[in-house]
Formats: sequence, structure tokens, C-alpha cells
Amino acid sequence: MSLRTLDKKTLLSSATTGAGAGSAFSVERSKGWTFVIATESAGTATIDIEAWSGGAWHVVHSQSVSAEGSVMVRDDHGHYEKLRANPSITAGTHSVYATGTVDSL
Repeated sequence: MSLRTLDKKTLLSSATTGAGAGSAFSVERSKGWTFVIATESAGTATIDIEAWSGGAWHVVHSQSVSAEGSVMVRDDHGHYEKLRANPSITAGTHSVYATGTVDSL
């Protein structure tokens, strides 16, 4: 039995009001993504997780948050060129983490 190799990315780090899209990461060698949207200080936001495909960004998942805590989203079949988080933040501090597997590509 072999261990799976994970690809971990921070798509958004402690973003606040006025933050634009986070950095885009090349993720062509990974698939089967798990996203964690974390709110470090309470405040309203909508966080879009976006994938680059066909020459444009597309929303994979959109999550509204308002209280401290985190939300986990699974995307078992996603295999993308690039990923990023694109927030619309009214208040609070928010981060997004992504983990994919590089096995069986």
C-alpha cells in the first residue's frame, strides 16, 4: 500500500475588505480537491473558488460566510489547469485552503 501524495495550496490568506482575487496556482498535476473556507474574524463575505479552463475563469463553488469557523467543500472529480479564490468581502478576515491528490494521473 502506497501513501498518497497531496498538493496543498493557500488560495487566500487572511483577506479583508477590498481584497481582490488571490494568486492563481497551476494545478494540472492534481485532482480530487478539498477546499476549506475559513473565517478568522466574523464578517460577511462571499468566496468564489474559481478554475481556469478554456481561456477563462469559472466558478467551481460559491460560499457565503458570516460567522467565525470553517466550511469544507469536496470536489472529487475536479481536474483543472489553475485554481484561485475570488472574494467579495463586506467585513471580517477570510482564508481559503485547497488540497488535491497527485495520485493516479
